[in-house]
Amino acid sequence: MKGDINRNFLNSMVRLEIKNIELTEVPSTFYKDVKNYLDDLRTRIETETIKKNSRTASRLNQEMEDSEGFLKRIVEQRISKILQARALSDKEMIEGKLTPEEQIFYENLSNAVSDFSEELLKGEIILEKNEQKEKTEKPEVTDTKEEKEEEKFSIVHILQDIPDVSIMGRKLILRKEDIVTLPEKYADIINKQGLGKKLT
Repeated sequence: MKGDINRNFLNSMVRLEIKNIELTEVPSTFYKDVKNYLDDLRTRIETETIKKNSRTASRLNQEMEDSEGFLKRIVEQRISKILQARALSDKEMIEGKLTPEEQIFYENLSNAVSDFSEELLKGEIILEKNEQKEKTEKPEVTDTKEEKEEEKFSIVHILQDIPDVSIMGRKLILRKEDIVTLPEKYADIINKQGLGKKLT
């Protein structure tokens, strides 16, 4: 399939994913083939730039930009359908249509959902909703330098929108693809729920 991958193919696939309710079937090597295509484009751009063929390099750069944009939309569409299939517990929507990479994502997602549900049922995860109230009732105290150094923080890559979350008494809206610094205990919760991934 490597030879079939190009900007027009990816554009057509975006349209197909948007048009179809169910997941479009693709070869198991789809993501690898797209990576090879993009890597080849980068090499060609570097070669043409060295040769000072600015017109050809500019054309290839535009092809690269378009192709990366199409790939991003394909991934977004496919992830959305995978999430919907998991939410509805309907494996038939995606049966036999997942690439190996997507199969791993689906299994990790299913495990995260099961673990989170179990922890909620056991009462192991409960966010403090009184934090804002307690903050208004108590006088604000400026942290000392030592206290700030003791508090640990983590950098988190947000994997899906979290529209309303209370962290340290503040209501926040976290968007998919955000990179945020959070207190470690909140970062652990978001990481465990599969809503984000700790980077540090």
